[in-house]
Amino acid sequence: MKPTTLMVCKGLISPERQGNLTALLSRDDQEIFAELPSPTPLSKEHLQWDLLDHIHFSWLAPFLRTLTEGEIRSFLAVLTPSQSQGLTKLLGFENHLPAFPKVSKQALRAILLRHIRQNKDLVPFAFLPEHPINQLMSISSDHLAKLILYLGLHDLSFEMRQIIDTKELKKVFTTLIKKEGEYLNTLLLYREPLIFKRLFLGNWDGTKEGLHKLLQERGANRLAHTLYEASESLTWYLTHTLDMHIGNMVLKFIEKPTHAKAGEILLGQINKILQFFQQGEA
Repeated sequence: MKPTTLMVCKGLISPERQGNLTALLSRDDQEIFAELPSPTPLSKEHLQWDLLDHIHFSWLAPFLRTLTEGEIRSFLAVLTPSQSQGLTKLLGFENHLPAFPKVSKQALRAILLRHIRQNKDLVPFAFLPEHPINQLMSISSDHLAKLILYLGLHDLSFEMRQIIDTKELKKVFTTLIKKEGEYLNTLLLYREPLIFKRLFLGNWDGTKEGLHKLLQERGANRLAHTLYEASESLTWYLTHTLDMHIGNMVLKFIEKPTHAKAGEILLGQINKILQFFQQGEA
């Protein structure tokens, strides 16, 4: 039996009955079942979660570009407004889309979902193993991308300590937006405990866009190291809620951290950023 199927079973079978029912499994499946982490407690919200609605539109663009204009319009018509608008702009379409009955919409959405999953064996969202990173699935794609950029500020705080020239320091602060600068100031009060790459500012072209690109890369690296011990399904779901460029960047960086407490430190930094966001729009 597939581990993903066993994970669903673990989520559906009460702990009191698991002993009797798992005895019916093969010995290999019993061993896999026993090693599986606890699933997230089921909720109505989790069961109603629609995977396609949470896919960032950029992941759908390569497939749609292979289709005729009429086919593209048909698929755009069954997506969420934000997905449809994003693809309309990305593909250069005018927003005149056909209307379909419910059964046709379901069929078209099934085609898109089948394409985007590409036979990937995923644990259904409602049965994902418990993990602190699960909380990131409840925030928007834009908010998640912003969190990644703020994670990059942790790398920048270390870099700033290496800069002696006050003009260079001022240039960095004036390039950041106000809230980013405020968060960076909180980081400069303490020594950054986790360093992945030094002197990355040497690649900065001096522009706001260039600095944000570097911060995005460094933040993607931090999130990737946080995801190292998370389930493959959670990693897939999370990266596919992001713009495809950022999502692929996170996937590229996933590897075992060399620092023994990296996971704990990074989770703390993620929670710190989320708390900072709650204090006001960042």
